[in-house]
Amino acid sequence: MNSGKTIELENGIEVLLAEYREQEIMDYKGNPLIEALPPILSKEDAFDQLSFLPMFHNTERNLSSHHRYHALLRLSKFYQPINQTLNLEQRFSGFIRYGYVNRNPLHKKHVQVLHELHNKLITKEELGLPPDIRSSASSFTLIGFPGIGKTSAIERVLSLYPQVILHQSPINMIQIVWLKLNCPHDGSLKTLCMDFFQKIDLLIGTNYFEKYGKRTNSVSSMVTRMGQVARIHSIGALIIDEIQHLLSATGAASEMMMNFFVTLVNEIGVPVMFIGTMKAKALLQKDFRQARRSSGQGDMVWQQMQQDDDWEVLITSMWDYQWTKEYTELTKELFNTIYEESQGIVDVAVKLYLLAQARAIDSGIEKITPQLILKVAKEDLRLLQPMLEALKSGNQSDIAKYEDIVPIDIEEYILNRMPVIDLKARVQAKKEKMAQDRTNKELPILEKLILSLINLDVPEKIAESAAKYAMKNSPESPIPQLMTLSLQYIEEKKEKKSETKGNISANKLKSIIDKGKKNKRSAYEALCEEGYIKNPLDDLII
Repeated sequence: MNSGKTIELENGIEVLLAEYREQEIMDYKGNPLIEALPPILSKEDAFDQLSFLPMFHNTERNLSSHHRYHALLRLSKFYQPINQTLNLEQRFSGFIRYGYVNRNPLHKKHVQVLHELHNKLITKEELGLPPDIRSSASSFTLIGFPGIGKTSAIERVLSLYPQVILHQSPINMIQIVWLKLNCPHDGSLKTLCMDFFQKIDLLIGTNYFEKYGKRTNSVSSMVTRMGQVARIHSIGALIIDEIQHLLSATGAASEMMMNFFVTLVNEIGVPVMFIGTMKAKALLQKDFRQARRSSGQGDMVWQQMQQDDDWEVLITSMWDYQWTKEYTELTKELFNTIYEESQGIVDVAVKLYLLAQARAIDSGIEKITPQLILKVAKEDLRLLQPMLEALKSGNQSDIAKYEDIVPIDIEEYILNRMPVIDLKARVQAKKEKMAQDRTNKELPILEKLILSLINLDVPEKIAESAAKYAMKNSPESPIPQLMTLSLQYIEEKKEKKSETKGNISANKLKSIIDKGKKNKRSAYEALCEEGYIKNPLDDLII
């Protein structure tokens, strides 16, 4: 999504060179950290930019089964935004920008704060910032069922923003727009700190890990240095995924890490976003103070999707990607079966569709049926069945056995007041545009060559063999020349086959004649006995 100019740092790492855009929002004017960000998107623009619909050609259904199996993997990259994704994009857009409002590097107060932080680090005083610095930073939480699409959604949203921006004038600094970390499985704050320094070093070529991230360093010193680095490089947002892993922390480690996040928000001024499964409920609601802090932007809770317009948009868009030889229309029965067997969990629905096609291709059925989907759900997703059965039952005591999917009662977040766009119309418009674009996009040459030969009634296996021969012997040739080579290869194979057949026949006749000589029979008599010469008298009618 980021197509601006790039520049190479001394260590060889390429970063985006800052280009400043005039801001319409008063709070954002004159702040280079905000002006260097991409434009604020409307919901319509966000829909277009968040969508990732892989290329697909109907002619690919004519490919061999192993080629189609590889093409199926393309479906795993499919991403169709829905209204909750658009809400997340808008929430994050304000979240990251407003976090920069009181961190303007052109303001004298910002520079003074950096000096104060440095002095406090030397004297080992507690970190603390003026109230106006703290007030612009906030946090919010995205909690949902496993597989509902939380991580995929935030990664698509993050893809709209450059991760690193180099400013040269009027300021000279490297801005890190966002940093995403996974909460360690053991809930260790030290491991998180080490990961932080390593990620920063990889991004901008520093050696913070060597300086501050060694295991011999204390947790308190690491945490302090993290705050300093976050301010120096103006980190726009820190995203902590898999926050439920904190429940694995022993002793006071969990509380220690949550206090650290509070410090980042309230005293360092860095916005923090938490992502986790329903298990995170116990952590974030441990006390009201922490629950309130994590709700600075309002919480987003993604539970199983309902069988509504959003679900219909998702499934109908996904259904276009079909590699079975026989195209199956999306009937109401199929639509209901997909929902019933996935229970509105997006990841499960996509996997069901992908695996059903693979099973249809492997078995030779070449068609998607409700029965096939049921079979795949039972046999290929058996580990998920207990969780899905609990959701199907609606029984809270059954659902409670699976902590990851326990619904939580949390105050509904403040809904965005912008009108919801008509997703169905938007999807249809995008499909039409893709159809036009397809005429300008080329299939891989090998696939195109195979399909061209198949269209000339060449059998599939022969077409594949001939195309591979042509590509191997003349990889740089244009399609017409490759077609000529392929057809010559096919003709040569036919001629060799014919010659071989003739040689076999001649050898057999010679063998019969030689055998007849040994038995003192003429060649004529030997061939007659073997049925190679017909007695002319047999055709006479007496």
